[in-house]
Amino acid sequence: MNSSVIVSPARTFKALSPEDLRRCAPSVFAEHARPGVSSRYTFVSTAQVVALLGAEGWKPVKASEQRVRLEDRIGFQMHEIRFARRVDLEAGEFQVGSTRAEMVLQNAHDGSRAYRIDAGLYRLVCRNGLTVSDADFAHVSIRHVDVSAEAFAQAAQAVAQNTPRALETVAKWQGVQLSQATRVEFARRAAALRWDADQPVTKLLSPEKLLTPVRYGDAATDLWTTFNVIQEHLVRGGDRYLAYTDGMGIRRNRTRPVASLTEGQRINKALWTLAGEFVSN
Repeated sequence: MNSSVIVSPARTFKALSPEDLRRCAPSVFAEHARPGVSSRYTFVSTAQVVALLGAEGWKPVKASEQRVRLEDRIGFQMHEIRFARRVDLEAGEFQVGSTRAEMVLQNAHDGSRAYRIDAGLYRLVCRNGLTVSDADFAHVSIRHVDVSAEAFAQAAQAVAQNTPRALETVAKWQGVQLSQATRVEFARRAAALRWDADQPVTKLLSPEKLLTPVRYGDAATDLWTTFNVIQEHLVRGGDRYLAYTDGMGIRRNRTRPVASLTEGQRINKALWTLAGEFVSN
């Protein structure tokens, strides 16, 4: 059985060293597949993929892995690495104000996940790791039976070709001003991406709560800022709300952070798609 808790990830403004990667996600360095996987499974350690992407100019900047309870899965579980372009790290500057392009790699050595590479964005001011929607930007999935250095080089090139479009979208969203009513509607629909309609939090956590700036500088009402504020509330949790319990009065609750790697990526992508619907509002 899997727990949805992620091992504490690291986020730096420099490339992670092999020691950093090993500390944050030991499964990256698996030397063989989990015993019992299909005979058609072609094992390629994620550490080798890190080297291949490094040769294409992408350096790891964050790593995490899914925590598992079954001992025979430890060291083979799903993990995620975010990469930044070497030129961006060396320059020490971020495009479109405070946003840089990233690449997101997910993999597992237990047969549960193919290699998957997505385009991503990183917002410096709040250290949000965003994954852009498949509907707008290409993702590449590489089956373990098809693993090769050429496949990863092509995947890196495909994502790199899409990053200028992602940054253009950011610039466009920064120029879209939203009315308060529209922002509330955005937050209401965004909450539905995280919680089902029958969950108490859906009725008890107001949309306005999701629009509350977490830090100074996020009070702007443009679409990009609104998107980031809502994303941080949904993913990081920590919002208090009052719940009414039968016969027990009022109880104070707090939203939980999204701990699953898969769920976090799903919410990020869905929220990106939703934000695109508000461009013309």
